[in-house]
Amino acid sequence: MKKSNLIKVGDAINAFLKQEKLDVKISRFTVKNSWSDIVGEHVANNTLEMVFNDTVLFLTLKSAPLKQELSFNKQKIIDNINHFCGNKLITDIVFK
Repeated sequence: MKKSNLIKVGDAINAFLKQEKLDVKISRFTVKNSWSDIVGEHVANNTLEMVFNDTVLFLTLKSAPLKQELSFNKQKIIDNINHFCGNKLITDIVFK
């Protein structure tokens, strides 16, 4: 019997996304659009800008006390982001 070279459509799409590195772009887009679900309304409303640079997330925030508070919880936020998108999207956060 001849072996078939058939693969599932979902597997083919996932392979294509990874090959073209679109999976990272989609994850970044998802994090930006779901920011309030990840960190809460208060933090989301005080976030001015989110910029991804490789595996580092740069956050510009409105208030210095909030920056200080979030810096204490940095690893928890990183874990929440990575858990939310289902892969290791970021390794560090820089608060500005």
